[in-house]
Amino acid sequence: MEGKEQSCLAQLCWLVGLIGFMTAWQLFEVEEMFTRVLTKKELKERYDYIIVGAGTSGAVLASRLAEDEDKDILLIEAGGDPIHDHNVNVPAFADIVRGTEFDWNYRTVPQRFACKGHVDNVSVWPSGRGLGGSSNINYMQYTRGNRHDYDGWVNGGAQGWGYKDVLPYFIKSEDQRNSEFILTVFHGFGGRLTVSDVASSTVNKIIELVFKEIGLKKRDLNGHNQFGWSPTQATIRNGVRWSTYRAFLRRSREAPNLHILTHAVAQKVIFEGRQATGVVIKHEGEEKLVRANKEIILSAGTMGTTKLLLLSGVGPRKHLQDIKIPVVADLPVGENLQDHVIGDGVDFFTPYPGVSYTVARSENFASSWSYSLFGTGMKTSPCFRESIANIRLRHQPPHIKYPLLALHIVSNPESYYANQLNINDEVWDAIHSNPPSREGFTIYPVLLHPKSRGTIRLKSSDPEEDILIDPKYLAEDVDVKILAEGYQFARRLVNAKVMREWEFRLTNRRLPQCERFGNFTEQYIHCHLRHITIPGHSPVGTCRMGASGDPSAVVDPLLRVRGVKNLRVADASVIPSAMSGNAYATQVMIAEKAADLIREKDSVKPIKDYFKHLLAVKHKKFVEEDDGQTVTTPATETGN
Repeated sequence: MEGKEQSCLAQLCWLVGLIGFMTAWQLFEVEEMFTRVLTKKELKERYDYIIVGAGTSGAVLASRLAEDEDKDILLIEAGGDPIHDHNVNVPAFADIVRGTEFDWNYRTVPQRFACKGHVDNVSVWPSGRGLGGSSNINYMQYTRGNRHDYDGWVNGGAQGWGYKDVLPYFIKSEDQRNSEFILTVFHGFGGRLTVSDVASSTVNKIIELVFKEIGLKKRDLNGHNQFGWSPTQATIRNGVRWSTYRAFLRRSREAPNLHILTHAVAQKVIFEGRQATGVVIKHEGEEKLVRANKEIILSAGTMGTTKLLLLSGVGPRKHLQDIKIPVVADLPVGENLQDHVIGDGVDFFTPYPGVSYTVARSENFASSWSYSLFGTGMKTSPCFRESIANIRLRHQPPHIKYPLLALHIVSNPESYYANQLNINDEVWDAIHSNPPSREGFTIYPVLLHPKSRGTIRLKSSDPEEDILIDPKYLAEDVDVKILAEGYQFARRLVNAKVMREWEFRLTNRRLPQCERFGNFTEQYIHCHLRHITIPGHSPVGTCRMGASGDPSAVVDPLLRVRGVKNLRVADASVIPSAMSGNAYATQVMIAEKAADLIREKDSVKPIKDYFKHLLAVKHKKFVEEDDGQTVTTPATETGN
């Protein structure tokens, strides 16, 4: 008996040890303990290529350029290495990471037409800082936009960037985990960027029945038709946020021809005449000049790239002269700023338990162990963004083939807090305090294609000064009208059969500042949305791509900055206009294509050849099967 007891004890100890190791592997990132700290290399005076910014695009671009072993590359990043930060790695903790060292913590200037309920009328703009950039702090949603978005780029002068041109680059980088999607011509597998479905949740089961009742089809929102709904697809792999640092740069970080310089801030691009020759950086308290033999590529994001160009004398002549910066090239840098606008959420509450996902619940014993052992559970949720719907407006012009309005479904009726959005407590509390239940979900209307255009400007010629970000949210009345339609649409869903069965209800609270306009009238909703205005976290357009001779363009279709030499831009700032989805996936595509342009290669030729008969513009797979799909909400809203 003693031998059997010892044997059982040994087996139990082995099992406990195995569970403990698996827990440590996931919970404490033991895997990352084997990832060395970045090797510190001696900074050289010259490199073939200098990339400024190791964010969403820069991490991809550096990894691809490093594939050419005979090219020497310097990658400059203002932030640090997030690989050992537990909160960065857990998908559900995205909001916890915002506001930390991995976030630039930008703020807009006071808004005239929106953010009226915010402190000083100012909106908070999170933006990633560190290796991987915003792919470390975003909600990981993988949406490419609509094919008409890219064909619109071509119509605006960006030849070579039509949908048939960019689709192979999406396919190249993608590691799609949905087995049905990879059977279509729109997806790839085996690429570096893992894309997976969110785990099935109670909220998505309810939403599926709601949308089925009103006739909104379930679709692949990265397929041939974006009008419909889908559970969120996110860049998550085995329960871990799969940022562009993890997906691309980490495997190249020790390449002998790639020098990754962290905690280094680029302050100015140096020109000799009109040729970009080097970058002034501030590193370890000292200013240093590094020169490029071939090219300098700016991938610092919409805010960072715009700021650096302006500081370097590339921008609107009058603005530069006003702050006494010598003009190198008179270009509309900082103009054409666009961002999605998210309206205040419609909260749905139910008395039944087990509906909501929250950070607190994800930290309970069962959920934590599920995540630690198997990479499953609530912590794998992309900050509880469970699904997305794109709906056609009631009076959408027939020539507009892409969605103007989206709905984001979040499995938590308390997904934001006042200080997180810089909203006055009394304004926020009037609508969202003391909820009748902790169970439910929220639907946020999202304006995808704002007509309003903003700007980014410098305060002064001092690189340490903050920039002036003015998105001019809701400056055009049509923007608030579209957003209001989404808000009204969401409210009416409470009348759906399944919503009644679950006894979902609204609070019907109104902002005191808007009550004079009546009980959820159109005027009231406009006032409400102008008081609580949430940024869409997809700023684009300040270095607009267009034809070589287009005076409104900053870069040409080869991403070269117009009027100067040896300088390119490869990030969200070149996107000409707001997308029918967030800009995350598009930035990865831009970096993939930029690498080919710089290397003068066609890395996607095998993909083009494989799909040759399917990639023709007029092929039926690229024609929307039901552009005119209409949906009928359960009942006309009467303020309930």
